Amino acid sequence: MRDVDVDDETIALFRARPNLVLVPNLPDRGVRTDVNWLRGNIPAAEMAALEAENSDRPAAQTAFGIQARNLAKVSAAGVRIALGTDGNTPWAPHTEMADMVTAGMTPMQVIVAATRNSAEFLRMTDSGTLEAGKSADFIVLDANPLDDITNTRRISAVYLRGVAVDRSQPGR
Repeated sequence: MRDVDVDDETIALFRARPNLVLVPNLPDRGVRTDVNWLRGNIPAAEMAALEAENSDRPAAQTAFGIQARNLAKVSAAGVRIALGTDGNTPWAPHTEMADMVTAGMTPMQVIVAATRNSAEFLRMTDSGTLEAGKSADFIVLDANPLDDITNTRRISAVYLRGVAVDRSQPGR
């Protein structure tokens, strides 16, 4: 699914396997993007390196286009999607969620992929949804991610097992 458009036979094979979960791990879009939301949250040298690499790259745009079309097609076919990334940056899930919306998924589909579907994929039965008997792990946002998925970056508070995390401490 990385270098060619998926065909109907592939979609049929995916649909015939209800336990299949797709983690798209989309490539870089290849377009200059606003990375200012990271300013103040990462070291200045790392921010400068990000800005230096931030450019339009047609070859990357082509690769992203193929994978974005494929994600849109398998999502529309009802294949279960989860969120994941092989990136080593702490903000990669936020970027991946924005890319999934760019690919054609709705913000709600992306939130379900990032929470319920990912927890199910990892067999984490006590998380992924807010329900009685499950761990109360959640974030409070300053804006609605259904209006704009990048609002997941506007984190007001973090709760783990129902307890607010003190985010002023290093490593939190």
